[in-house]
Amino acid sequence: MLESGSQRLPTPILGGMFDYERTELWKRTLGDRAGDADQAARAHLCEQLRRAWRRASQVAEQIRSAYPTLKSQGGSRFVALWERVDLILGPEYPLNAAEAFVLGGALLIYDLGFGLAGLPGGEVELRKTQEWRDALATCIRRETDRAPTPSEMAKPTEEYVQLATEDALHLLAVKHSRKLGVAPLKGKGGEELQLIEDSALRSRFGELLGELAYSHGWDVAEVGRVFAARRLEVPAPIPPDWTVDALKVAAALRAADTVLVEERRRKLSHPTLVHDRLLYSAGEPFARGEAEMFWACFEALRKIDRDLHDVDLLLAASGRPRFQARGVVDADDATRLATHVRTQGWTPVDARVHVSDVPSLIAQIGGAQLYRKDPSVPLRELIQNAADAVRARRVLAGLKEDWGSITVRVGRDANGRWIEVADTGLGMTDRVLTRHLLDFGTSYWMTEDMRREYPGLAASGFVPAGRFGIGFFSVFMWGERLRVISQPFQVEETHVLEFDNGLGAHPILRPAEPEEQLPEGGTRVRVWLSRERDWEQMLLDRSDQWDHWSESEERIAFTDLLGRIAPTLDVTLKLEERPGQVTTVVEASDWRTLDATKLLRRIGNTARGVNTALMEFLAPMVRPVLDANGQTIGRICIASGAMQRWAGLSVITAGGLRARYSREFTGALLGSTDVATRDDAEPLALREDLARWATEQARLWERYQLNFEGYELHKRLDIGLAVLSCGGEPGGLPIGYRAGTPMTLAMLQEFVGERDQVTLVDGSERPVRKFPDLIVIPCHEAGHTAAGRLLVHLPALMGVYIARAWGATIHDVAANVQVSEKEWSPTDGRKRRTWVFNRPSMLRLH
Repeated sequence: MLESGSQRLPTPILGGMFDYERTELWKRTLGDRAGDADQAARAHLCEQLRRAWRRASQVAEQIRSAYPTLKSQGGSRFVALWERVDLILGPEYPLNAAEAFVLGGALLIYDLGFGLAGLPGGEVELRKTQEWRDALATCIRRETDRAPTPSEMAKPTEEYVQLATEDALHLLAVKHSRKLGVAPLKGKGGEELQLIEDSALRSRFGELLGELAYSHGWDVAEVGRVFAARRLEVPAPIPPDWTVDALKVAAALRAADTVLVEERRRKLSHPTLVHDRLLYSAGEPFARGEAEMFWACFEALRKIDRDLHDVDLLLAASGRPRFQARGVVDADDATRLATHVRTQGWTPVDARVHVSDVPSLIAQIGGAQLYRKDPSVPLRELIQNAADAVRARRVLAGLKEDWGSITVRVGRDANGRWIEVADTGLGMTDRVLTRHLLDFGTSYWMTEDMRREYPGLAASGFVPAGRFGIGFFSVFMWGERLRVISQPFQVEETHVLEFDNGLGAHPILRPAEPEEQLPEGGTRVRVWLSRERDWEQMLLDRSDQWDHWSESEERIAFTDLLGRIAPTLDVTLKLEERPGQVTTVVEASDWRTLDATKLLRRIGNTARGVNTALMEFLAPMVRPVLDANGQTIGRICIASGAMQRWAGLSVITAGGLRARYSREFTGALLGSTDVATRDDAEPLALREDLARWATEQARLWERYQLNFEGYELHKRLDIGLAVLSCGGEPGGLPIGYRAGTPMTLAMLQEFVGERDQVTLVDGSERPVRKFPDLIVIPCHEAGHTAAGRLLVHLPALMGVYIARAWGATIHDVAANVQVSEKEWSPTDGRKRRTWVFNRPSMLRLH
C-alpha cells in the first residue's frame, strides 16, 4: 500500500477492464501509457479506484439489507456519471490522474447514496434518531398542511416511513459528508472495511470525497466559496505536480449529476456534443396526446442548460479551464427543439406566463396589492416572524413557555421616521439571511437547512405561524430602506443585511459594527417609512371596520395599536418610544388571566365613551372556552349584534395575532388560518366546546339585567338564539314568539306536545300574529353568523327539543321536516322561510 513518506509503489493487482475504463477520460488520466515515467503512480491510483468500486458493491449489499424500504443502491449510476463527465469535459480538458481518482471516489460515494450515512445501525437505529423524527414530522406536515398527531408519529404509514427514511439519510449524509470517505464500515464477516484502502490516500482525500459527493445540492455560489481555494497536495511518491483542484472536480460532478438526473427522470436519450452544446434527440416523435411529456422534456433540458451555464460562469470567474459542454442545443426555444426532439401533428409554442420584472411582482403581490394597503400589516408580519423565532428557541433550549420578548421601537433620524422590531429568538445565519429570508414563497421552517441546523425542532410539535414565505416582503410597503441585524443564538457572529433602494437594487451583507452586536442572539429589523401618512393611517382606529356606514376615525396610541395587532400573543411584547423608556404592552399569554374589561379594551374601540361603558357592561359575562383537554382557547361572551356593532369587541387570532373580527361574540377566540394574507381564520373551538360555553352563557344572561343604554328586554331573544345556534341550552331565555308572546324552549315543548304538526317561520312576529299556531323563530335577529347557522341547521337544532316533546328520535323528526318559502301575509309582501315538523305516524295522537 502507498503510505505517507514511502518511496515504493506496490505492484498493482490487475483485473478485467470495467466499462468506465473505455472512456477517453479514463484513458488519458488513469489508463496505461507507453513510456510513461509516472506509470507506477498512475497504475496505483487506477487500482485503488477499482478496488473502491468493488467495495462499493459490497457496501451496497449492506445498505439493501439494513434499509429494506430504500430502493436499490450502488453501482447503477457510477458508470453513467463517469460517462457524462467524459462528455461534458471534452477530450482535451486538463485533469490529472489524482483529480480523476478524487472524482471517481466522490462519484462512488454519491452513487452509494445516503445509505452510507446510516450504517452500521440500519433502519432500526435510524428511527431512534432526531433526524428521522424530524423528517417524519416534515413529511406529514407537507402532506397534510398541519402538525402531525402523536399517533401519526408513533405509527406512521409505510409511505411516510419510506419518505422519512430517505429524507433523514440524505440529511445525515450532508451533515456527516466529511466522514463518509474515511469512516470504516463492517464487512459481512464483521471485518473492518474501508472504501479507500490506501491509508495515505484516504487521509489526504477522504474528507474531500464526501464533501464533493454532496456539494451537488448546494448553490453554485456556495460551491465556489467552499472549494475555490482548496488545492490539495498528493502524498509522496505520487508526482507533486498532480495537485487536486477541488473546484474543478466539484464543478464536473455537479454538471454530470444534473445531466444524468434529468435524463433519467424524463427518459431523454444519451446526448452528443456539438461544438459547446449537448444535443438531444428523440427516437419516436411526440404525438398530440404526449404533449405534456414533450414539455416535461423541454423543462428538463432547460434545467440542464441553466446548470451547465452556471458551472461555466463559475469556472470562468475563478480562472479555471472551462468545460467543453456549456449548454443544450435549442433549450431556449421549444419550436427549434422540435426539429430534433420531434413532435407529430402539433407544433410546440411556449406560451407560458413570463415575468420580466420579478422585483416589481414581489413588491405588488407581497405588499399593498395582497394586503389591501393596510399600513399596519408590515408590523403584524414582523411581530409574527419574531414570535416564531422566540417560540422555536424556547423549544430548542428547553426554556419556559413565557421566556423571550419582542420589542418594537420607533424613532427618527437623518433618514426619517423608522420602526424597528427586535426579538430574542433563534437569529439567522448569513445563509438564512441571503437565501431563505429572501426566497419569496418558501418558508424557512419547511426547509432541509432548518432541520440540519436545528435538529429536533420539526418533531417537537413546534408549528410556526408563518408558513407562506411572503410576509417579510410586506415591509417594502413602508419604504425601500431596510436593515436586518441578526445573530444565531448558538454562535457569536452578527451579520447585517441592508437594503438602500428596496427590491430594485442588490442588498449588502456585512459584518456588524461593534455597536450593532447583539448580546444574546436574535434579530432586529428596522424599516424607514417613505410616507408619513402610513404612520398616521396606522394610528387611526378602525376596530369597527365591518360597519361600512361608520365614518368615525379617531387617533389611538401606538400601545393600543400593538394590543389590537397581537391581543393573544404568547410572547411578551414591549414598546420603546423613547430610548430607555420601555412599556410592556402584552405579557406572554396574559389574555387568559387578564381582567376582562382590560381584555376588551385591548381588542376594541376605546376612543368613544359609549364603547368604554359597554365594555364594562359586558365584562362580567366573559368566560373561557375550553377544549377537550381543559385548555383555554378563548375568552368570550355572547352579545347581541347591535352591541358588537357599537364597539368592535370581537377578534379571532392566529398565532396570537389578529386575523379577523367577528360579529358572533365578544372577546378573543384562538383560531388557525390557511390563507397567505392571514386576514381570515377558523376558530380552534369545536362545536361541543362552544356548546358547553354557550350553555353557561345562557345561565349567566338569565340572571343579568339587560338594561344597558335602554336595551329592550325583548332583546334577550337575540342572545337566546345565539346560544341555540352554538348548540347550547338556552334555558329560560326566549327563542321565539307565538301570537306576540315570547316563548322559551320549555314553552315550545309544551305547545308541540299537544299537536301532531308544528310550523316554524323565520322573520318578524308582527305580520303573522293573527296565526296563533305559528311559532316565529326570528333567525335574522340573531345577528350575522349565528343567523346563518340557524337558517341552515334549524331542523337539527330545534328537532332535538321537538323530538323530546313527542317521545321520538331526532332522526325520525328530522326526516319528516318540510322546508319551503311562503308568503304568510298579503300586506307584508314577503316570503319567509318555513319549517313544518310532522310527528312520526306511529306516535300520532289521533
